Amino acid sequence: MRKYLALFLGLMFVLGFATSAFAITAEIPSDTQAVVAKGTTQITLGGRILVRGWYLNDLAASLPTAAESAALYTTNAYIIIDAKVAEGLRGFMEIETAINENPNTGLYIWGSPSGYDVKPLSDLMFRQLWLEYSGQGLLGVPAGIKVGHQLLTLGEKQFLRHERFGDDAVLVFVQPTKELLIAALTAKLVEGEWTKHKDDIDANVALMTYKVDKDNTVGLNLTWIKSDGNTPSVGPVVGLDFYNLGLHANGKVQGLSYAAELDMQFGDVDVTSTVEREFRGVGLFAKLGYKVDPVNIRASFATGSGDSNSTDNKNKEFQTTVGMDAQSLLARFPNYTQIYERATRSAASPIGVSAGSQGQLLTGNTRTTGIANTTYYNLGIDVVPTKDLNLSLDGYLLRATKAWQAGQSKKVGSEVDLGLTYKITKNLSYLVTAGFFTPGKYYTTGTSPLVTTEKKTVTLFVHGLDLRF
Repeated sequence: MRKYLALFLGLMFVLGFATSAFAITAEIPSDTQAVVAKGTTQITLGGRILVRGWYLNDLAASLPTAAESAALYTTNAYIIIDAKVAEGLRGFMEIETAINENPNTGLYIWGSPSGYDVKPLSDLMFRQLWLEYSGQGLLGVPAGIKVGHQLLTLGEKQFLRHERFGDDAVLVFVQPTKELLIAALTAKLVEGEWTKHKDDIDANVALMTYKVDKDNTVGLNLTWIKSDGNTPSVGPVVGLDFYNLGLHANGKVQGLSYAAELDMQFGDVDVTSTVEREFRGVGLFAKLGYKVDPVNIRASFATGSGDSNSTDNKNKEFQTTVGMDAQSLLARFPNYTQIYERATRSAASPIGVSAGSQGQLLTGNTRTTGIANTTYYNLGIDVVPTKDLNLSLDGYLLRATKAWQAGQSKKVGSEVDLGLTYKITKNLSYLVTAGFFTPGKYYTTGTSPLVTTEKKTVTLFVHGLDLRF
């Protein structure tokens, strides 16, 4: 099976594939003018300053229990250089703030370090750094290559979402017809010690999208994550061959918008020369929306499989790779909920695959695990009462797909999220988000309850100014 999959991926690399289906680029306001133009070269400077105030209550060690409230201010800053050197030739740089020389942060905290009349404890690191060349190609159809550190997602972003800080990757693409896009990508997820190959982790992706009409698109992708001796979460192993096959679609029919994704996982990790764990995860996502100006009503459902059997050598928990959160909820932007998915201990099993056959191999977190072992039901509404004001309200019912310990309830809890964006003037907006997560019995039941004291509703309030230029 591995030989055929490797051959398939190799063939897809030869054929090429599509940038717009996979990669993301930071936005520069459309009315920004080029600052340098020599010959055919056009260089545009842009940026963003995001200043936010935070309030958090009743969250201790990522658990919903009594805790002292926290309040702070942070700043994210970005500098963007977009160089269009010639027709089809482009270079792109995006520099973002970080703190403590940590590449998994994107901001600095006000007043850090302690003292006054000091510069903020802030670093600048590349969030994006890539070059792209495209043209008609040998076959006379649009094709190209994109190389460097870039933001990556797949489908509707349920399995793979690397758009916060990105990866080092090579992407090739071709467009045989105006409807069909084909692409292939290889990314270096972990290099380890550069003189050795057994501590590397590589991702190889083949994908295609087809535009059925101007409003509807379908797609297919296959991801192969490979290592000869390492894993993101449990460290050294004998070997890793993990596969995710994804199908997705999005569009609009008769005013009804929709999006869907189905992921099926297989492959194995050789924990030792005699112990092998197989992957059998499944993820499903569906979303509908109907808009009657100025109101848009939304409903979504997602479920990632879980695993309640730690002895069958099959890891049936849905594996996700949506960005490791080693810092706190400050580092990441929300994937769906404001609190549950990025701030609290999620329903993903914390049992490492080396100890049992459950758990997150790719993410390795107890937070920011996407829909791993999580099922949610969501109703939401967006209202645009004026051209400068956007409002949103979302409600979530959250459950663990499987209980990973005996006697544990599947009732994770519920969450209500609110959002407001007000355009103060050109390129400057005032933002407000608030979340209220009410935990369920999932946290207080089981042989080893996660919360042994009284559980509490977690409150998060964020507001700020967002300047883009």
